[in-house]
Amino acid sequence: MLTIGSYQVLRLLRDKVLLVWTLAFPIIMSLIFMAAFSALDDSYEADPIEMGVVQDDAYEAAEGFDAFIAALSSEQDGTHLINTHRYATAHEAETAAKNGDTVGYIEVEDGTPVLRVLPNDSAANTVPVLRAALDSYEQTRAQYAALAAQGAGPEQIAAMQVQHVSTQRAQITESPSSPTVRYYFALLAFACGMGMHISMLAVQEVVAGSSPLGARRTLAGIPRWKVLAGTLGAAWLGILVCLLAAFWFIRLVVGVDFGAHTGMCHLAIGVSSLLSCTAGAALGTVRGMRTGVVSGITCLLSLFTGLYGTAAQELADTVQNSLPLLAQLNPLWQSAHCFFSLLYYDSLAPFAHSCAVMGAMACLFLSIALVRMRRMSHEHL
Repeated sequence: MLTIGSYQVLRLLRDKVLLVWTLAFPIIMSLIFMAAFSALDDSYEADPIEMGVVQDDAYEAAEGFDAFIAALSSEQDGTHLINTHRYATAHEAETAAKNGDTVGYIEVEDGTPVLRVLPNDSAANTVPVLRAALDSYEQTRAQYAALAAQGAGPEQIAAMQVQHVSTQRAQITESPSSPTVRYYFALLAFACGMGMHISMLAVQEVVAGSSPLGARRTLAGIPRWKVLAGTLGAAWLGILVCLLAAFWFIRLVVGVDFGAHTGMCHLAIGVSSLLSCTAGAALGTVRGMRTGVVSGITCLLSLFTGLYGTAAQELADTVQNSLPLLAQLNPLWQSAHCFFSLLYYDSLAPFAHSCAVMGAMACLFLSIALVRMRRMSHEHL
């Protein structure tokens, strides 16, 4: 049995299906995801922009506005939104904007700051934040003016100058959440599904109906169970090694954080690869089964793991919420959810549940494969 297993391992290592679909494909896709998501994260950054400020009499009369502009242009904290260019008149500021020296300018009209900007893609993220900051200044100034009109003293107005934060960023999970991590979970599940190619091809080569070579192996003097055990063991080992390599590439090179339970991810990969191996073995006993059919099945099941983008994730969430049993019958959903439960759940119970379900599925597929392969022994030829 060990001789058969070692031979099958060497043969699988020379198979392009193993190297391309189960190892190279998830690595290439993870690099594509890394490039796409890094550009996506950068697109939401509010970078400082060159902004003109009209420093005329109205500007000087606006109480506290100069300090407000100084805070927006300070590099000491996270409020650095603008690099100021001061002008004496609005005409000078407008000319500088048209010449490309600035993206716009701020002036004070009737005591109210007004933001004037030119269309500029580089300022698309910062301008809305700057508008919100100016609105906040105007609201605060109006509040202080109303208090002063009601007879409030300087002490009461000073007491109102305490910054209040209406919303705070809270960390409710042990690991920071990121919407992009879900794509890598789905990608690992997809690689797991593609691993069915390996066991399917391995099984097809030891059954009589596949080829003359398969018929000779069926009639060999070696006990049938040793042939099947060595073949399936080699296929499972090949899938496991490829998934582990893809996992550590995503973890170390791409930099995806799998949370505090990284060690438990190896167990998830082991169970997922076993499920993939047994499912491929069951498909390998079907006469006329081709790799294109296995790829189609994997691509269809990956649609409900959210691999193909926002629309696919919304579809997967809809199916999970409306038909939870149907979602849980998807082996690739169970594989992706197994990683997901390690990252976001406080308890390991959901992880154990996913592992148990995948183990039960593996036993079912293995039983189907063994029953069908038994009927393909030499007594049934």
